[in-house]
Amino acid sequence: MTATNVKESDYLTAWAIFFVLSFIGGTVAGAVVGGVAGGILGALGASRGLITTVAGGLGFLVGLPISYFCFRFAVTKFLFPKFSAPAATVEPLRAAA
Repeated sequence: MTATNVKESDYLTAWAIFFVLSFIGGTVAGAVVGGVAGGILGALGASRGLITTVAGGLGFLVGLPISYFCFRFAVTKFLFPKFSAPAATVEPLRAAA
């Protein structure tokens, strides 16, 4: 398994796709979970500091698996096929018999 078929632009493409997907997915999921947790804690009469800490922590924890699955998707889709592609082989011309 060699990286001869992989160019720097392939790494950059995979990273950019990973970054955009994980940023958007993590932001949306973190906002939803953090908002729900903040709403529940606010209804229970928790202080602002506690709400901020718990909601932020839960948002971060929800973002971790999203980041992982986005990373797997980007690597599997954009990098892995280039690593597992067979190397180009050139067969020399054979003399006519």
